[in-house]
Amino acid sequence: MNDDTKEEAHAGSFGLRLAFKSTGIERKELNNLMTGTILSLGKDIDDYGKTLIGHIKAFISVPGGSLRINMVDLKIGPETDDRLPEGNISEGEIRLMVAAIGISDKELKRLSQKSLEPMSRMLRLEVQTHEH
Repeated sequence: MNDDTKEEAHAGSFGLRLAFKSTGIERKELNNLMTGTILSLGKDIDDYGKTLIGHIKAFISVPGGSLRINMVDLKIGPETDDRLPEGNISEGEIRLMVAAIGISDKELKRLSQKSLEPMSRMLRLEVQTHEH
């Protein structure tokens, strides 16, 4: 989205790339944790008022597999493509991207970081990059 289009639409966007480490988290637990994060972020955007979710996307890559989650409507919920490996997962990378109308980049950043709090209790997260 170029800045002029974003301003005209009163739209915001935010992206984050994180590395994570764990003592070992199972595939299903990691899937549930990330899906919960996406749903929580969507609810927070919806609760902000007079907003429209463009998309909330997450991509997790780990040795031997990946997980892709995409949500464009809170009522429909997230779509997932789970290709995570079986067994304990100890490290990987998370890419989170969000775009919405009626909310600023700054507010999307705040809500995105808030949504990661439950995840940070289970995984050691390290921010690699973030952008608006």
